[in-house]
Amino acid sequence: MFLGRIVTKSKIEGIPFFIEITESPGDFTIPTLIIGKKRAIDLFGVENIHVLDKKIQENVYWTFAKNERRVDYEEELKKFVNSIENKVNHSVNYYFINIFTEKLSFLKKFIKYIYNNERKSVYVTSKHIYIYGGKNVIGLSRGDFEYIGIDSDKVIEKIKSNPSNIVFTEYEIDQNIVKFAKSSNIIIPYIHYITY
Repeated sequence: MFLGRIVTKSKIEGIPFFIEITESPGDFTIPTLIIGKKRAIDLFGVENIHVLDKKIQENVYWTFAKNERRVDYEEELKKFVNSIENKVNHSVNYYFINIFTEKLSFLKKFIKYIYNNERKSVYVTSKHIYIYGGKNVIGLSRGDFEYIGIDSDKVIEKIKSNPSNIVFTEYEIDQNIVKFAKSSNIIIPYIHYITY
């Protein structure tokens, strides 16, 4: 699944892996940037293409091709990519579960959630477990489990026992996701969930 689309016949370097580069526009359910004034006119008609307002309709924008107006092309391409990246970074709500302070009733609900058949992406680091299942990223400290005498590897094995949970580490995931997330482990299970 892509989070954005760039419609162009040219090759573009340095675009994040979750933005599709294609010649055909497809549907316009995700943010789409049409490269080239002529291409935008061919797709939407001259009456809908305005130089001062590059928004064609909801979710659809256009910009000049590199050989038409290079400065506009570079600036608006960067702006489009940044808007998608910002959307990804601000789409994630994070909730840390402190096993020492949460109510027992909540912890029981959480355990049921771990075992339900809803698809979840589970990112395991040396210190934390991050779980995304379509709503929030939930964080657990592996150290908290060890502190109370529960082997955190056994907790991870229990999570893996549910086939609806896709469990992975930084060594088992596309390095583009790790690079994009930089130091924010919180968004890694979210990106994994929406792109796989």
